Amino acid sequence: MTVALLASKLISVFEGCRLTAYWDPTGKRWTIGLGHTGPLPWSGPLKAGDTITQEQAAALLEADAAPLIKLVEDRPLIAAAALVSFGINCGEGALRRVLSGSIAIDHEEFMSGADAYGESSGGARLPGLVARRQLEAALIEAERTQP
Repeated sequence: MTVALLASKLISVFEGCRLTAYWDPTGKRWTIGLGHTGPLPWSGPLKAGDTITQEQAAALLEADAAPLIKLVEDRPLIAAAALVSFGINCGEGALRRVLSGSIAIDHEEFMSGADAYGESSGGARLPGLVARRQLEAALIEAERTQP
């Protein structure tokens, strides 16, 4: 098992795969595939009506995850995959803050600082994002506590 494969499985569970672009009211941007929000390499900025294949969705995730995987390559497998999942959802900048210690990933922090983790939108806490952050934290914490 590789970080890329485990991360893609985690991301698939939380993001799902939508082959037609949709407006994500939480992220306030067009999204497609497994959480891809950037331009499509073959057609430019993502927009309403864009469609992709399952293979293209996998390729977009691989490309989106590659720089995040490099950031966590020194971490144990499970923690690295959870961190990549976090980075795909919250962005490379947020992942860099987690890795630098500016944002702590543990259960106490989740309970006190949901907005820092992208668990809310417009002040409303989103149960799916709360669950995602808690699972990511548990996986990272489990790796830290292993002998």
